[in-house]
Amino acid sequence: MRSFLPLCLLVLVACSPMAFVDLHDVNRFLESPTIIKSGDRYFIRFRYADKEEGPPLTFMAIRTRIQKDTLLFYIPAMASDGSMAGRLQIEEITETRQITLIDQGKFFWKEVNNALVPLTLQPPTEEDLALIEAGVQEVY
Repeated sequence: MRSFLPLCLLVLVACSPMAFVDLHDVNRFLESPTIIKSGDRYFIRFRYADKEEGPPLTFMAIRTRIQKDTLLFYIPAMASDGSMAGRLQIEEITETRQITLIDQGKFFWKEVNNALVPLTLQPPTEEDLALIEAGVQEVY
């Protein structure tokens, strides 16, 4: 009888999102990711570290996944071009189910070691509001 263990491991890995960056990684973030709310709109925002040393600061796309009635945010990989040092990134959260989970307090950052760290919900800064009101999206 053939072993099904390799197949089971493959399914397990394929079904679980892989995180590449921890929430409080000072080599990646000057300001760690947080959720902000402006009116009835939600955004995830962070500022890239502004360092000359350490790993290159290339674009990081935040991904989401709903698992067991919990919203997970994570960065699965990094892009290879462009320096993002010191730049602010804000991405709007528009999916109704994700917003519901945020309203219920069921939103976390997935760490590299698979630990789940609660994200904070904060009011936007004046800089955030100006960018949101100007209709600018994603990276600033």
